[in-house]
Formats: sequence, C-alpha cells, structure tokens
Amino acid sequence: MRNSRLIGCGAAALLAVVSSGCGGGGGAAPPPSNVSVTISPTSAAVSYGGTKQFTATVTGATNTSVTWKVTSPSSTDSSQIGSISTSGLYTAPAETSIPAASSPPQTFPVIAGQPSSNVNVTVPAISAVDSVTVTATSQADPSKSASATVTLSGISILAVGQCVQDPNTPGTLNCSGGSTGTEIPAGQTATLFVAGFGILPGTTYTVTGPDVTVTQPAPQQFQPASDGTPAVYFTIIVSPGAVPGPRNLVVRNQRNELASFAGAVQIQ
Repeated sequence: MRNSRLIGCGAAALLAVVSSGCGGGGGAAPPPSNVSVTISPTSAAVSYGGTKQFTATVTGATNTSVTWKVTSPSSTDSSQIGSISTSGLYTAPAETSIPAASSPPQTFPVIAGQPSSNVNVTVPAISAVDSVTVTATSQADPSKSASATVTLSGISILAVGQCVQDPNTPGTLNCSGGSTGTEIPAGQTATLFVAGFGILPGTTYTVTGPDVTVTQPAPQQFQPASDGTPAVYFTIIVSPGAVPGPRNLVVRNQRNELASFAGAVQIQ
C-alpha cells in the first residue's frame, strides 16, 4: 500500500509539471520588461520648412524598431506642427503665407513704452505653434518610449501696419496691420507695427532705401497678440526727399535668419 501511494504521488507531480509547461500557450507572450528607448538628439531648433533627422536606440529586445510621431498641445494639424517619417526624419511646417486680416479684427492691449496696457492691435487670426514633441515608441514594448523637443525657429511676417495716438486717451497707441502693408508720406515719422512668427526681442528691422531710418525697438515694445502671435512696434523716419514707391521690410533674428515683406511700406 505504501508503494502504491508513492507511485500515485509521483504521477500527480509529473502531471502538474507537464500541465504548467503547456498551459501558457493560449495567450500572447508578455513584452520584455527590460526594454529601454533613447532618442538623439533630445532637443533641436528647426527653421520653418526645414528638416531634422532623429535616431532612436532600443535595447533589451531583438525587435529594435520604433514608431515615430509628432505632437503639440496647440494643434494636431500637420500644416502647423510638421510631420515625421518612419525613419525619424522630421519636417517642420512651411512658413505661413500672409493671410488677409481677420474680421472682426482681434485686438490686444499695450501702452507705448510699457510692458502692457492700452494699444489695440489688429492681427490675422492664426494658430501659433512654436514647439513640438517628437516621440519614438518601441514596437517590442509600446509602453517604452523616448521624446525630444523641437523648437520652431525662423521668421514669418504675417502683418504690417501703423500705430497712431488714440485721440480719446492720451499716451495710448492704436495699432492695426494687415497683409497689404502700409502707406507713409515722405517727410513723416511713423510708428510701424509688425506681427508674425519669430517677431521676438533680439530681432532687428530694416526698411530698404537710404532715405528711411528705423529706430530699433526696445524689449518692452514686443508684445504678444491675444491669440499668441508675437508683435512689435517701432519708429521709422521717412526723409522729406524720399523717392515715392514701395519699400521692403527686412527682419533679421539672432540666428542670422532673414524674412522680407515686399512692399511693406509704400512711400507717398
């Protein structure tokens, strides 16, 4: 009797081992727990319309492929955030063309020479995206990923216009601009207004021709519009003998990138 019990227990133990070895075949194998993903570079500045190659490295898995995506909390539109290929080549959105002024106009408050207050500035309605996130996700373990930040650089002029004193509020400027530029008579001093991507402190401004003088703006003269569009206002002086006709506005940033608005100022 004792021998038969021992044999029975041994058979039961063998059955248990065989069952545990075969029972896992009904479901997918869990993803590797030691997978890690790194991305290079982890940050980059890309000009509008430019490209940047990103590389992802996967360790801890035989499948080293990744899935790429680009995201922004401000937009999901590829025309605003750009796109990325299956090989990790990021393409920034193209420089925005100058749209017609919005109707009704959007305004924001600024006091001349002050950080904020009462200037009404009309700008085109746009969705400003100045940075995006590039993410590489492991195909072996989709819970593992790595991300990089892309800052969109460059300059895109969206609107040019003028600021004038508010007749009802001394010390307050009213500024408006659009896609057609502005007219200034010869011999006049005017406050020019510019809005667009990359219009930030450190940019410099030139109006073509030796008979137009530009006073470069102070940091407090750069103000964001109500929709986030960067904007600035500054003084230009047109000499009395200035030749009538269109002049170009040229903007240069600290990366030595240029943008030009052809015919931004029409000398009368």
